[in-house]
Amino acid sequence: MITCNLLKTLPVANGLGECILWNESEQRLYWTDMPGNQLLRYRPADDHIERIPTPENLCSFGFIEHSDWLLCAFQSGIARFHPDSRELHWLYRLPDPEGLRLNDGRVDRQGRFWVGSLIDNQGNSSDDPARQGKLYRFDHDGSISEHLGGIRISNSLCWSPDGRTMYFADSPSNQIERFDFYGQNGTLANRTVLARTDAGIHPDGSIVDADGYLWNAQWGNGKVIRYSPSGVIDTVIQLPVKQVTCLTFGGEDFSWLFVTSANFGLSAAELAAQPQAGDVFIYQTSARGLAENRFIDRLP
Repeated sequence: MITCNLLKTLPVANGLGECILWNESEQRLYWTDMPGNQLLRYRPADDHIERIPTPENLCSFGFIEHSDWLLCAFQSGIARFHPDSRELHWLYRLPDPEGLRLNDGRVDRQGRFWVGSLIDNQGNSSDDPARQGKLYRFDHDGSISEHLGGIRISNSLCWSPDGRTMYFADSPSNQIERFDFYGQNGTLANRTVLARTDAGIHPDGSIVDADGYLWNAQWGNGKVIRYSPSGVIDTVIQLPVKQVTCLTFGGEDFSWLFVTSANFGLSAAELAAQPQAGDVFIYQTSARGLAENRFIDRLP
């Protein structure tokens, strides 16, 4: 059992906080508020929070090796984005983005960026494969390939410490899946279920700690749950908000757990009952995380 004690809450009131990442070289936290069209940065050393406008919904991103640019999955495609100058260089656009957008993404242990798409209006889901989400791999040279299809809301992308297992969730399926991952060629095999959630509780963002346990943010019940590599629940954190979205480890020794949340779609009564909805929660844990993988950029 891991100990987790709340250290601090950042009162940012995000509509939909997502893709929270710790930049160990800067000792600074990054995350996105998608409906707010903004990237946020937090520096614990002086408690400074910065909000950076983005050209469209920023869904996920990764750090780039030896660079202060970000590799970003915006609503309509993938681009390099500089958070200070706000320069933008498009690298890939969804061929037919109507009804679809990119969502959760993360860099694998070989320095490639994986990102899934989702059906933006779940009430208009289609049996047409062209109108369903996919999981993409964006390689060092800018080439892109498809690896999963039939996705409604892609989430929970992360890898085991040795890189041999990939985790993924199509959130409305109420389950977190695992795959054998072949790092050399970036392919998946042997799809199985790691864990299932109750009806109405959707697995959102995930992170793996140094011991190979998966931590999952769960939308609908306000919990962060730590699962063993075999899927056994090990630790549960109950947050004061229902819509928990994503999480990461950081701090000097990677023992701080940062958790994002959302106030998107909440009624006035729900907001009154959850005044911290959309805030970021910081916990001191007895666990240790891992440094974020960085995209290896060999683009022209």
